[in-house]
Amino acid sequence: MSLHGKRKEIYKYEAPWTVYAMNWSVRPDKRFRLALGSFVEEYNNKVQLVGLDEESSEFICRNTFDHPYPTTKLMWIPDTKGVYPDLLATSGDYLRVWRVGETETRHSSQ
Repeated sequence: MSLHGKRKEIYKYEAPWTVYAMNWSVRPDKRFRLALGSFVEEYNNKVQLVGLDEESSEFICRNTFDHPYPTTKLMWIPDTKGVYPDLLATSGDYLRVWRVGETETRHSSQ
């Protein structure tokens, strides 16, 4: 294998808070994407959507949104073909479903 065709094998990302939940996206059009939920001992918590910048070989934060209470579970829609809306489910005090866009993330009911 040529030297410039070789990829990094270990990637790191440091979240700005303690990570309590995470889940990998399986969409083929959003490769190497991860949702991270914070653990802050108060009402206001965060979810970050992190993706691999393949040019710099670094994970970067693509989007952050507020979440009440820490997320106990995060799960992307299991869409291996990329044909359904880009959805993320979170739980904390109750189940929420979020629609993920390029610039913003909002409740799917909005």
